Amino acid sequence: MNPPKAIFSHEIDIHDTTLRDGEQMPGVVFTPDEKILLASKSAEFGCSFIDIMPAVSESEQAVTKRLAEMFPGKISASCRAKPDDIELAARLGVQRVTLFAPLSDVHLRFKLGISREENLQRSLVLIDYARSFGLIVDFAGEDATRADRAYLEEFLGEISGAIDIFYIADTVGCLTPPRAHRLVSELKTVSSCKLGLHVHNDFGLATASTIEGIRAGASVFSGTFAGIGERAGNAPIEEVCASLLYLCGVELGVDYQLISEICSLVEQFSKVNLQAHKPLVGANAFSHESGIHADGVIKEPSTYEPFDPEAIGRRRKFWFGKHSGRGIVKHALESVGVHLPEDELDGFLADIKSRAEHEKRSFSEDELIGMCRRVRV
Repeated sequence: MNPPKAIFSHEIDIHDTTLRDGEQMPGVVFTPDEKILLASKSAEFGCSFIDIMPAVSESEQAVTKRLAEMFPGKISASCRAKPDDIELAARLGVQRVTLFAPLSDVHLRFKLGISREENLQRSLVLIDYARSFGLIVDFAGEDATRADRAYLEEFLGEISGAIDIFYIADTVGCLTPPRAHRLVSELKTVSSCKLGLHVHNDFGLATASTIEGIRAGASVFSGTFAGIGERAGNAPIEEVCASLLYLCGVELGVDYQLISEICSLVEQFSKVNLQAHKPLVGANAFSHESGIHADGVIKEPSTYEPFDPEAIGRRRKFWFGKHSGRGIVKHALESVGVHLPEDELDGFLADIKSRAEHEKRSFSEDELIGMCRRVRV
């Protein structure tokens, strides 16, 4: 599949929050060395900003300091609405911070117990305080997608002149693609800063909503590799990047071939097993068993693959089982120099189907070849 003509051309930055929001996934803990490696791979991939929250622990502070030295200007420290967090980030040598505050009434009332006006004034004071340290300030509007629209526009209008990026945080993943497009389009009219998106995946819409927000003019998107994160996770960076390239014709200037390696590291370090049918990086994303599909891929890969898996560091695989056809079995055996007469091939295929049904699984290419050699001994 060749990428289509680009449907928009504005510059897009990637805010990688794998080390912060990704690690907030229950049960996930990255070691300092793992964070250093993931950050290094993220920078190599081409992410513009790498998010971390130094106030979490002393070890997180040590990692933040080291990363700030390794990647000047690329590390963004997430800070709570506390002066101490800002001071800590400045001491650790980061050049950019992301402040955050809730914007929805449910958060303001039940979590903070403050008014809309108090929330705005508190945020303005903290932004000025962060800037007094010479820090570049971004701001994440928590639960912005459930906030009263008039208040959201008022809040953004008041702070946008003092910040670099305003992140529209879809905290509970309730944003739909049409709403994302409309929201970004309308907020652009009241903002003098760049707009970014931080979308959660509670309804499985994070990738689509992120892309629609970008199409509407958002110039930054926040996500995690492999989509890990709170509850159902975040917008997967690899999905957004590949969709922008292959569906929208937008080249981000990243190293797409690192996608598989980075997501594998995230899976290994997080101990969160990626579902087999996870788009792009799941075990089955470029695997084929069905006889019709396998036959088509042998003749022309684009019949059943949207793009060459090697473009993102993956490899095509064939599996053999209940749904396999004689053509793919013959192809796999002949690729290693095994040529079965037609009657033996049919019998061997019948045996494969029977065993697959009995064992309730499919067989790899190596298993297939081993089975054939045992039969012929």
